[in-house]
Amino acid sequence: MASNNASGNAFARYFASPKNQVGLVLAILVVVLHLVVGIGVYWPVAALAAYGAGAALTPARTPKELPPAPAEPTPVVLERSLQETSRRLGGARPPRQVMAQARALEDTVRFVLSEWEHLELTPEHRQTIWNVVKVYYPEVVDTYLDAPQYRDASAVRVVVDSLTTLTRAAGRVRQGILDDNLRAMDSQAQFLREELGELPGLDDSYRGGDGYDPKP
Repeated sequence: MASNNASGNAFARYFASPKNQVGLVLAILVVVLHLVVGIGVYWPVAALAAYGAGAALTPARTPKELPPAPAEPTPVVLERSLQETSRRLGGARPPRQVMAQARALEDTVRFVLSEWEHLELTPEHRQTIWNVVKVYYPEVVDTYLDAPQYRDASAVRVVVDSLTTLTRAAGRVRQGILDDNLRAMDSQAQFLREELGELPGLDDSYRGGDGYDPKP
């Protein structure tokens, strides 16, 4: 039963295909030509030949291409790379101070990633975070783990220093975001003072006034 359905579907698809339609049109033209002017007793052969030529020369219907998959947001890509590198480092069970500095780097980078849209006007800061996560952090970890004695104090000191440098680089971007937010808050406060004047609860001049509760 299933094979019969499959055969029927295949026949229906071919019947509706451009190849079949062009072949039928050409065959019908040959029949009409024979009825009008007469082309001899071999007109059926000519009709079949016209159908075959039309079906053979008509290109198959090209399937529509699927739209390209949407690109992953950069913060998602960087977060995955950050996790992979840290997982590789943690899997080697390095000394505690190494993982502590790696965690500090992760926390700083994740803060920046959570504020990624904030950096739209400063692409150089986005490039810094990309380089830290996708280039330098993996290189530092790979170089450290490739060392035969990566648990030695000298190796630990070097890798912690490298991770600290990366954390500071990401930290400067983080601080820039915080400074911008602080400036925005200060600007908003100034706007409120200009538009609304001095109102209770907007500054400290009303401490001790009616409705003020000094208890935390």
